[in-house]
Parts: sequence; C-alpha cells; structure tokens
Amino acid sequence: MTEPLHECVTNTDPNSMVNVYSQRYCKPWKFSEAGIKFLEGWEAFSATMYDKDGSAAGNATVGYGHLVHLGKISGAASEKPFKSGITEAEAEALLRKDIAWAENKINDGVKIPLFQFEYDALVCFLYNLQRHGEGIIDFVNTGDYNKVGNKIREYSNSKGKPVKGLQRRRHREAEMFEAGIYDSTH
Repeated sequence: MTEPLHECVTNTDPNSMVNVYSQRYCKPWKFSEAGIKFLEGWEAFSATMYDKDGSAAGNATVGYGHLVHLGKISGAASEKPFKSGITEAEAEALLRKDIAWAENKINDGVKIPLFQFEYDALVCFLYNLQRHGEGIIDFVNTGDYNKVGNKIREYSNSKGKPVKGLQRRRHREAEMFEAGIYDSTH
C-alpha cells in the first residue's frame, strides 16, 4: 500500500488517528507519452510552415502547432530555422519544449492531488488556450473534481459563438479529465 496522503484526528474521538489514502498523485507531475500522442492528434504535423492556424490574423506555425511568430509568414528572421521544413522528431521536440510552460503553471498552481490523466488533460487544455485558460487552475483547486470537465467544455467559443472544432476538442479534453480517455479523433 502507498504512504498515507495525510493523517488526521477524527472529531468524534480525540484519541483516534486516521490515515487518509488517495490514488491521486502529488507533485511534481510530468506530462505522459499518452498526453503527447493526444496533442499530436489534435495539432497535426506539418513539416512546412503555415499561417492558417485558426486565428483570425493567421500566425506562422510549424510542426505540431509550434508558434514561429505572430502574424502571417513574412520572411522574418524567426522563420529562417524552419525555411527548409522540419522532421516529425524535430516537431515532437518543439512540442515537448512548448508544453513546458503549461506543465510549470499547473505544477506551481494546482494545490490538490491529481490522477495522471487529469494532469494531462489540464496540460493539453492550457497548451491550446495559452494564457486564456489559466482560470481553470483556481477552479481545479476547489477540489470539485466532478465539475472540472464541464468547466473545460465552457471554453469552446470564439467571440461569443460556439466553434465546432473547439467544442470537439474541449469535449475530448474533458473526457480525458473525467475518465482517462485519450481520444484525439475529430
């Protein structure tokens, strides 16, 4: 059996001692290989740069959603390393580097234990939303695990209107958080 998560005295008998166990893990968490594959399924590999990333302006992007710079492909200096394209291995290395900030944000901000799949879902969610999704951390910290999936699903609008692709992605991220299902089919 694992070590107790916490020891406490019951309020009915001051001489009692109760060990509290949880299957959820405490920090530090690390993004799983299943999480990487899930993200790769949503981001789709592109060996060459593209600027139709779903945003209104279009941003120079390559690999599995790696942002080269804001705005369209323009010949900017930041594009030079990607001019001849990249391999899938290089794209995966960029993805792992890009998710580091989301991993750190969750490891620093979440104060309650998480299952691996819950952590992975939160990393995927924050990676996609960037700074716009940070409010989820406070919501998770309420400890109401059963409501987090529905909160994730709420982030599927753009300019106040539902977006089908975002609805599907948020549903899959919520499903991962709720049940550990790593399904990146669209």
